[in-house]
Amino acid sequence: MKLLRSLAAALAALIVASSWLACSDPPPPPYTPPPECRTTADCELPYNVDPRCGEIACIEGTCELELFQTSRSQYRGDCEITRCHEGQRVAERDPEDVWDDGNPCTEDVCEPTGPANKFVEPSPAPSGSGFCNGSGQEVTCLYDADCEDPELFCSLLGNCIPVECKNGMLDPDFGETYMDCGGHCDPCRITQPCKSKYDCLTGVCGPDGTCSVDRCRDRVQNGNETDVDCGFDCYPCADGYKCRANENCESGICFAGECQPRTCSDGRRNGEEEDADCGGDCPPCR
Repeated sequence: MKLLRSLAAALAALIVASSWLACSDPPPPPYTPPPECRTTADCELPYNVDPRCGEIACIEGTCELELFQTSRSQYRGDCEITRCHEGQRVAERDPEDVWDDGNPCTEDVCEPTGPANKFVEPSPAPSGSGFCNGSGQEVTCLYDADCEDPELFCSLLGNCIPVECKNGMLDPDFGETYMDCGGHCDPCRITQPCKSKYDCLTGVCGPDGTCSVDRCRDRVQNGNETDVDCGFDCYPCADGYKCRANENCESGICFAGECQPRTCSDGRRNGEEEDADCGGDCPPCR
């Protein structure tokens, strides 16, 4: 009898416990902290990190910082390389970072004072055609023998022209428009007669039939222009046009004799930037 009562009591307790479990709420899930970020826009680069030396991104809900060893902002041809140390930019000398002026008759080197372009001594041009005249210019000849024709001589401008171009006479048969200039001879100077732009040093034969001064809108590369109607005293040149210095270009970047497009890593302040390669449409400045 006692055994039956014990079994009945245990069964009753089991029924009560089952009823309590059935009516109670399930245990709460373990706590999961909210993500630190959802997109990279939620992350902010630390103040002591230059945006040219690091970047931050949202990766699987966490803002992760990546530091670079070399700055993303480098100016080619300044004989320096900009490295990154703990997120800050540090400039170091780099003798291999020479400024290429695009002139085959100059030697591009790094001097202790910075980049330099030294005139090559008179010699055959590296291009294989013509000669370097020792003044940074590529010419057809240096001496009469370079013309390889006894009826031609090497002019002061480095052109192989007929010997009649130095006889002190006007020779229309050789296309001369003035004594010893024009046609097959060297071009004529300003105010001397001409028939076409090829007769003039300036490349401009005026409506009065004389060689005219060069202007910034004469649609000819002349004077100290680096390309047609642009460079130096004229308007800055657009990307892709020829140049000899940074100030020749709208972008402020001349390399290998050509104006380069601006970027957020060219090492120069241009476009809408607030400083070199930052601000405006580039990463924010610090």
